[in-house]
Amino acid sequence: MAAIDAQQSDAGVYQADAEAQASKRTSIGLSAHRPTAPSKVQRPPSAGLTLSAWWLVFLLIMLMLAIGILIVARVIAPAQTLDDAVNLLLNRPGSTAGIVFASDFTGGEEALRTITIPDQAAVAVLPDAGVYRLDVWPGYLAWSRFTVADATSLRIDATATIDATTPDAVVALIGRFVDAANYYLFAIDGAGRFRVVRYQAGIAQEIIQPTAVAALNPAGIVNRLTLRDDGRALDFRANDTALTVIPVEAAPVASVGIGVQATDARSVTVTFDQIQVRLP
Repeated sequence: MAAIDAQQSDAGVYQADAEAQASKRTSIGLSAHRPTAPSKVQRPPSAGLTLSAWWLVFLLIMLMLAIGILIVARVIAPAQTLDDAVNLLLNRPGSTAGIVFASDFTGGEEALRTITIPDQAAVAVLPDAGVYRLDVWPGYLAWSRFTVADATSLRIDATATIDATTPDAVVALIGRFVDAANYYLFAIDGAGRFRVVRYQAGIAQEIIQPTAVAALNPAGIVNRLTLRDDGRALDFRANDTALTVIPVEAAPVASVGIGVQATDARSVTVTFDQIQVRLP
């Protein structure tokens, strides 16, 4: 038969007597009374950002804004600089510092003249189309050049399209133009190739033979061309891609220009949407 232990234990029983509680605490090596809670409440550290952290956030936002502007600039106007892109987004006029000549041929007074030379070339500004058009007969090179006195550095930018019906055309930027027998020709053709020719005393010297470049567009599609003369070298670029840098003898910067050449047995047509000459 199961037995029942009649001896009761006080384990687990709450003792309300303060003296008895103090006696039990001292018997096991504790202080007579538990310490009371501090009167000052301790709060956790603030989770907010410090001033230095806010600076990091600000710099990150500015970096993202700059990258966004550059992306938009590439989409809307690929030939624009960062300053031009900001002006475009804010609807502010672009900087004209250092600009010698600039036109998009949409109207107004134009510095470029209409010229017709029978059986050689016809050159005209067409405001309704917003282009500067050059028609050139077989075997001829027609150009327009820009002269800046006392320049130590000069740059020309142009957007040009070889007519899709005349893919044999060559469109070029001209550097170090001294006269009709002495200059450099930086050219691209309708097949998406570029070449460099130096004319010295009327004799053509091919510095770079026709070379295909993936960045160049064929006839019917616009190409953005840039030539910069810093007094020591001629830097030729197309569609934001470096094509070549030709060292030149140190000399005052000569005239620059645009040109169109017909290399086959038929006439060719090239249109320019924009031309700008500036002191970089």
